[in-house]
Amino acid sequence: SSTISKHWEAELATLKGNNAKLTAALLESTANVKQWKQQLAAYQEEAERLHKRVTELECVSSQANAVHTHKTELNQTIQELESTLKKKEEEIERLKQEINSARELQAQRDSLTQKLQEVEIRNKDLEGQLSDLEKRLEKSRNEQEAFRNNLKTLLDILDGKIFELTELRDNLAKLIECS
Repeated sequence: SSTISKHWEAELATLKGNNAKLTAALLESTANVKQWKQQLAAYQEEAERLHKRVTELECVSSQANAVHTHKTELNQTIQELESTLKKKEEEIERLKQEINSARELQAQRDSLTQKLQEVEIRNKDLEGQLSDLEKRLEKSRNEQEAFRNNLKTLLDILDGKIFELTELRDNLAKLIECS
């Protein structure tokens, strides 16, 4: 039972270590998600600002060629921002999956912890039962030893009485022969 207990304690220690790592990873992931959301919002604002700026430049500028070049550059910047946004969204999705995985591991750890506690309680009950049985066995041995001693004493007394009866018989036989 102590081996089982040590095994569960080792497994609990491992689970606690894994839980600490997962918790740290979860906190870091959450912080990254928040940061990326902020960056995403900033990129969206920048994209909107650039779209407005393109519109303004198209309206205001009489130099179509310069506006077209600037528009192309802005569109390229917008595409780059959208590409970055897509990558960030993919990273957010990956982090969500990691968070779900961490939650599943947490649930497994909680389940194993509960099972370990149940096993420890059962182990204590069994140890109590074993202790009671050992006490009863010791009491039974003591009673058996006392019974043997009483029988031995009775046998000794019986041997003495048989000897006395044999002497009495022999004496009676001699009396009969003499008379």
